[in-house]
Formats: sequence, C-alpha cells, structure tokens
Amino acid sequence: MNFKIWLLSISFVSALFLSACSTNDTTKDDENGAEVTNNMADTDKQVGEEEHESENTDNFNKTGLVVPQKLKESEDPKYPVGSKAFVHASHTSGMEGAEATIKAAYDTIVYSVSYTPTNGDEFEENHKWFVEGEITGIDEEELDVGSEVIIDADHMPGMKGAQGTIDTVEETTVYVVDYTNSLGETVENHLWLKESELVPELEDVK
Repeated sequence: MNFKIWLLSISFVSALFLSACSTNDTTKDDENGAEVTNNMADTDKQVGEEEHESENTDNFNKTGLVVPQKLKESEDPKYPVGSKAFVHASHTSGMEGAEATIKAAYDTIVYSVSYTPTNGDEFEENHKWFVEGEITGIDEEELDVGSEVIIDADHMPGMKGAQGTIDTVEETTVYVVDYTNSLGETVENHLWLKESELVPELEDVK
C-alpha cells in the first residue's frame, strides 16, 4: 500500500513539473499537421532587438538611398521632389548644364573638405560636398572651417575613414538628383548639389 502511495506521489510531482515547464511555450499545429512550438520569451527578445537596431540605422529616403539620420527633409524646397532643374556645377565631367530630376531635398549644413584618401590616391582638395552626419570632428565639438575631421561617408573609393580638414561651411538645402551628362552617361542619385548649384532655366548657366 505504501508503495502505491509513493508511486502516486511521484506521478503527481512529475505532472506539476511538466506543466510548469510548458508555460513559456505555446504549441500548435501548422497547416500540414506538424507540431510547432514557439517560445514567446525568445520572440519578444527578437522583436526588441529589431526595434533597437532600426533606431540606430541610417535613413532610407523615398529613392531607397541611404542618408544620414541627422538629415531633415526640406518642407518647402525651391526645387520640389520630381521637378526639373539645370546643374550649374562641375563636380564631375559633363555635369555643367545637364538637366536634373530632383529625387530628394534636405535642409542641412554642407561642408567642403580636403583629405588624403585611405587607398593611396592623390590628395583630394576641397571636395564638395559633405552634409551633417557624414563627417566627425577629431577634437573640436563644433565643426567649423579648419576643423580636423574623419570622413564617415563612402561616396567614392578611399573616402570612408579618411582624415581631412574643413575648407568651407554653409547652411543651405542640398539635393539628390538624377541627370544625364554631356557624355551621354546617366547618373542616378548624385550626392550632393546645394541649392545655388541648380538653376531653373538652361540660359542661367553661364
């Protein structure tokens, strides 16, 4: 008789243990009838990690282009998204006078920087342009003319991680544009053109 009571006690304790272990998991059948077990604690943890990660990534603007988090879309740009303008700048060959389509516009501080590329290329003087979030000061808290900086942008080979010096600083609206240059080459999502480098009419390009 005592042996039966002992067996019943063991069975009761085992049932309680199994019940307690199953509280963290929910079990259901999938479409094929197979048993699927989901751990809710792990799911909550994964969602939390994804939310945290999304808060620390760069912004993806409407074109799918990655831009720094600090950039603020311009609410009333001179050249609205989707409009046309003509380029009055010569950052690259064949750019001057090209018709551009506005892809995005941001209000920011724009910098030109002279730097030494990390890949051994020749010294780049007065490179145009960098915006807020694309350069980091080495010593100074405020970025100004003459400040030593590290470049965080990756517009071209040898740029990211390069050390340079700020040449100019200007608060303005900058644009991301598509254009076809005088060589017949299509350039998409060009970074960056500041507002004064765009004109509404081709005859304004002199």
